[in-house]
Amino acid sequence: MYSFVKKYFRSTEYELKNYCELGVRIKDIAKLAGVSPGTVDRVIHKRGDVSEETRKKVQAILNKSDYHPDILARTLSSKKTYLFSVIMPVSVNGNDFWEAPKSGIEKAVGEIERYGVKINQYLFNQFDRDSFAAKAFDLLSDHPDGILFAPVFLDDSIKFIRECQIWKIPVALFNSNIEEVKATSYIGQDALQSGYLGARLLGYGISLPSDVLIINLAGRKDNYNHIIHRETGFRQYFDEHPGMGINLHTIDTNHSSDEKLVAELDRAFTELKVKGIFVTNSRVFKVAEYLQSRGIKGIHLIGYDLLQANVNALKNNLIDFLISQRPGEQAYKGIISLFNIIVLNKIVDAKQYMPIDIISKENIDFYDFKNKF
Repeated sequence: MYSFVKKYFRSTEYELKNYCELGVRIKDIAKLAGVSPGTVDRVIHKRGDVSEETRKKVQAILNKSDYHPDILARTLSSKKTYLFSVIMPVSVNGNDFWEAPKSGIEKAVGEIERYGVKINQYLFNQFDRDSFAAKAFDLLSDHPDGILFAPVFLDDSIKFIRECQIWKIPVALFNSNIEEVKATSYIGQDALQSGYLGARLLGYGISLPSDVLIINLAGRKDNYNHIIHRETGFRQYFDEHPGMGINLHTIDTNHSSDEKLVAELDRAFTELKVKGIFVTNSRVFKVAEYLQSRGIKGIHLIGYDLLQANVNALKNNLIDFLISQRPGEQAYKGIISLFNIIVLNKIVDAKQYMPIDIISKENIDFYDFKNKF
């Protein structure tokens, strides 16, 4: 190989390509650049003092040779360990939405744990601010290398992320993005666009003029950025189509009792000509149960996520469409993003948008909704 190395100094790119196929090592790059292997190592890992001229020269050779350090092999041999922490809500009140992210996390763990990655989960009550604060404190006390976070309480979440940034801990968000702070990455749907799509779907075939309900079956709406953006996107569609004769009305239950939801819906159906309902989260089955109990038919109903109760209502023609946001895949990609950043020293996209899947009775059987991932 040494004779070929000498030839490089008068070589063409074709010759360099042949050289690369022989297997490039740091010491080979060093010879080609006329520097020490230590200098090449500093350029590769972006550390230490290297002059700009030398850095450019070494980097050019690295680029042409398509050199990639075998970080995974190095990680295995070093026995170094990494701690990733997950902080997200726990499933309560029969709503198993948060079981899907747990399955995605388990899948990711199965792929990366041999590289020394350990994952701790901190599950909080999404209706209890103190529960979140306590879990966030416990998490930071464990000094993790990276954090996967499903934010709920907006103000507290912003403070938490900023605290992580002070400690230089990468934070990957999923399910809901927070534009007010720049997390390391967000994995999830474009909530504004999904709300806009929901409005377009609801607008097809609806009799006009009519009243349409936007129902937020969550805690305080201002705690959930994605809920706010879904409603904004939904309203934006009808703002852009003013001639449709649609009147929008919002019902915020603030996680009140089912009796409160029933009372609000009874009032709406008494006072308005309701022809369509858009539910901004996964509890759309609650509205389907109401319509069935009251014998109300002909209502266009759209909501989110492939919970078993939602799927049953879809198959029974109580729900027209479900918008799936793949929560298991979101969490999986969040863990893998942290792995790429922390272990492999790679750059990941700041926004990793998930597809906006439209699920109907006709195509639900092609989705493995029982597989939580």
